[in-house]
Amino acid sequence: MSLFMQWLRHGWLPLLLLTAFVLQRYAWLDFPFPAPVKLSPVLLGVALALAVFFKSSRLAYAATLILAFYLALDAVPWLRQESLFSLSLALVSLNIALVAYTSDRNPLSGFGLLLLFAALGQGVGLYLLQSWPNSFSWLMPLTLPYGGGIQFDLAAQVFVCAILLLLVKVSVRPEATGFGLLACTLLLYLVRDPALPPGQFHLAASISSLLLTFLVLHSAYELAFRDELTGIPSRRAYNRYLLTLGRHYMIAVIDIDHFKKLNDRHGHRVGDQVLRMVAGKIARYGGGRAFRYGGEEFVVVFRGRDREKALNALERMREKIAGYPLKLRSAMRDPTDNAKARRRRGQGGGRAIKTTVSVGLAGSGGNHRSPEAVLEAADRALYRAKRGGRNRVCTQA
Repeated sequence: MSLFMQWLRHGWLPLLLLTAFVLQRYAWLDFPFPAPVKLSPVLLGVALALAVFFKSSRLAYAATLILAFYLALDAVPWLRQESLFSLSLALVSLNIALVAYTSDRNPLSGFGLLLLFAALGQGVGLYLLQSWPNSFSWLMPLTLPYGGGIQFDLAAQVFVCAILLLLVKVSVRPEATGFGLLACTLLLYLVRDPALPPGQFHLAASISSLLLTFLVLHSAYELAFRDELTGIPSRRAYNRYLLTLGRHYMIAVIDIDHFKKLNDRHGHRVGDQVLRMVAGKIARYGGGRAFRYGGEEFVVVFRGRDREKALNALERMREKIAGYPLKLRSAMRDPTDNAKARRRRGQGGGRAIKTTVSVGLAGSGGNHRSPEAVLEAADRALYRAKRGGRNRVCTQA
């Protein structure tokens, strides 16, 4: 999948909500939003509770920061001062950007509490800053050299750092959470001016809470319906997908040849490497909707009954897998996931192996009126492919 398609897949909803807010913010979309004023803290609380329940620490931390700032606006009058208001929002954004680089864990763990104490320390720092004489001179805008008189204050610098960090994050590893946190940061940037009507900030907070709630539910869905090892939909997702099929469909069962021997000879790490490679080829070239059925077995579901088209796709997929030299990971392989480590991978250390798959294909109709019957027929075709020498595609008799 190209980088653009990954961005589109993970970032469509954040982009849609952000666009709607921008249209309303600049009066291009003339529509009143009275509800967010009352619902903002409730929605943020719901997002926080769901994030804690599903152990989504990054989203929980973002919801906590935005909710804390929202509640502090009424409790702390000095926070509404122009310089401190924008700087506080900038610090919230920077914290969100930094936590985006962490991995999800229990939000109530020691690390999660450490993050909360760090945010609390920043709040104390803001209080001390506003209480000292002449402290606001630190926040005065700087004029950029060769910038045509453009002024760049401390809050703007912090916002730019936060946005750049998140852009790097979603560029290196596109994911829904990263795009959502980037959208939240951009929303906070758009309401950094305390002179704006209060409803603008309430609306931004409400949109952020809805986005965070969606991301938590999306993360929970991924855990439930996506195979963690291979990254493709799991057997549970396959069972759900069967409910959407019409009368005409085909199911292909794909099994990795001699997988048990490969595991015994090279170990489970190599076995996992093979599973990921095969799953990627099936998802890309299989021609239908791919699922991991269990162990070394996969299924591909085709809508309609164009058997020739399905066979051509499966043959191409089989050839791609058989012709792919999978380079075994060296024991000295750099375990980090930075760009330098990824460039070094595959440049030496491990030897290459090849693997093959056998495929059985069956379609609905005749005696095969249920998905279970079609799957059994595809299994029988798979066994014929195994008995026929493996590394081939067979169809139901």
